[in-house]
Formats: sequence, C-alpha cells, structure tokens
Amino acid sequence: MPERRSPPTERVAQVLNLLADHAGRPLSLAVIAERLDLSKPTCLGILTTLTETGFVHRTADKTYRLGAAIARLGRAADVGVAPLDVLLPHLNDLHRDLGLSCLLTALRDGETVVVGRAGAIGTGRPQDLVGDRFPAVPPLGLAELLWNGDQALDTWLERTPLVPVTARRGRLRRVVREARESGFLIECLTAAPAARNDVLANLVTSGMPDATIATLRDYLPDADWEEFTAEVPDEALDVATIHAPVHDHQGAQCFTVSVVVGRRRLPPRTCAKWTRTITESALAATAAIGGWNPWTG
Repeated sequence: MPERRSPPTERVAQVLNLLADHAGRPLSLAVIAERLDLSKPTCLGILTTLTETGFVHRTADKTYRLGAAIARLGRAADVGVAPLDVLLPHLNDLHRDLGLSCLLTALRDGETVVVGRAGAIGTGRPQDLVGDRFPAVPPLGLAELLWNGDQALDTWLERTPLVPVTARRGRLRRVVREARESGFLIECLTAAPAARNDVLANLVTSGMPDATIATLRDYLPDADWEEFTAEVPDEALDVATIHAPVHDHQGAQCFTVSVVVGRRRLPPRTCAKWTRTITESALAATAAIGGWNPWTG
C-alpha cells in the first residue's frame, strides 16, 4: 500500500513542534507564519482551532504558547509509552555501528539495574546480564547518577564505600563537571587484567558468604577516581567502558548507555570518534522519549 500523507496534519504538527521548541517564549502569529513558511490566514486558522481545543494558549498580547491540553497528553504518554521499546533500537544501532557490546542501565532503589543489552558481553560469558542488579555504592554507580545534579552525587558519596576512598572529592567533582560538559564518561582499564569496578561489582553480587566477600575486598585497591576521565587524551588510552546519559522530559537522567570497549592503547582518533557516536546516540534516544539534556547548550 502506498504511503499516504496529510499536508494539513503536517502543518499542525509543525506549529506544535515550533511552540514546543520555544516553550519559554510565546511567539506571535507573524513569527510562526514566517518560521514555517505559511500564509498568515492558514496559520491563523490552525492557531485558532488549536486554541479552541486547548492545545495552544493565546496570551493577552496576542502571542501563542502551548496550552493545558498538551500537558494532559504528556501525562498520558508517560503512562502509555514503554521507554524500552523506544530506546532498545538505539542501543542495537549503536552496537551495529561500533561493533561493540552495549548496555542500558537505570537506577532502581539504590541499585544499578541492567535493563537492556546489545551484543555479547565478553568471551565465555553466557549470562544475559539483563535484570542483573549491582549496588550503587561508591565507587560503583557513578555513571548512572552524575548527570542528575549535585544533590544526587552528594547523596551517593555519603554512602559507606565498598572499598576505602583515598582521593579528595575535588578530583571527582572535576571529572563530574567535565562529564556534564562533554556528555560522556570514560572508565579506564587499570593495571589489573580487568577493570577494578567490574571485579568489585561481580564480587559483591557473587553470592559468596559476606565474610569471604569482605576478605577479598581487602585485596582490591582503594578508590582514587583515577580510572575516570571525561576528556579524550592526546595519547593512546586504556579504555574499559564509555558511558553517556539518557534524560526524561524533566531533564532527569533516567537511563545510561554504556559501551563495553575493553581495549588497551585505544588511539585518540578512535576514542574521539566513539565518544562522539555514543553521545549522539544518547541524545537521539533522549529526544525519542521526549526528554531533554539540561547540560547541553
């Protein structure tokens, strides 16, 4: 069946999208008509109907902004739209473009929960990972909350860490500030065969007796935040994972895209390309669920 389109409906959608893009500043009839290349009579007819139905509000100075009916649709969308159905195609596209395994995680009740996966996570690891939960306790969980503001970060830092923290918070706050500006967080590989935080996460969820876990934790190095960076260096970098946030309609970080790199001496050009691709994918996913990133622009 050939695709059928409705030009009048497209014009209505254009008007609503334009008003949404300028939600903080009402627009006049003349400005709307000019921006959308519509005649004033056509534009006025659309605005009049949208005003009568509550989707647009006409102010006292004869400008227009979104109306109360839009908020009702937004609340209905929150209930009726399953974000994972919208986000997982973006995760699959990212896996296809980079050839790397990708995870989608979220904070739930003080834990990091894996809610989506694209690609196998490492050789010889048959587990699906989806549904796995890890404690969001320092140093674990930083990527899932750092784009949520300082209050969320402070609350996380006040939790008793899983390993001693030897670095001052100033180092971490500098990385957080840079990550909010760049839109990504790189977690580097340490001298050990695997990333320390991966080892720690697997240890505390291993199901072994608490005493055994506590003993083994003593063998792990202290947290110093040196494994995190939000800048692409001028030299090769040992990269474990790259993270980027997905935000909801209130600007809150609701999901985190994590790409499992696991490569030593990653060339700067490749690192820059991958971080750009990952941040663009996260921004597209944010837009797809009607969200916005408060740290951009």
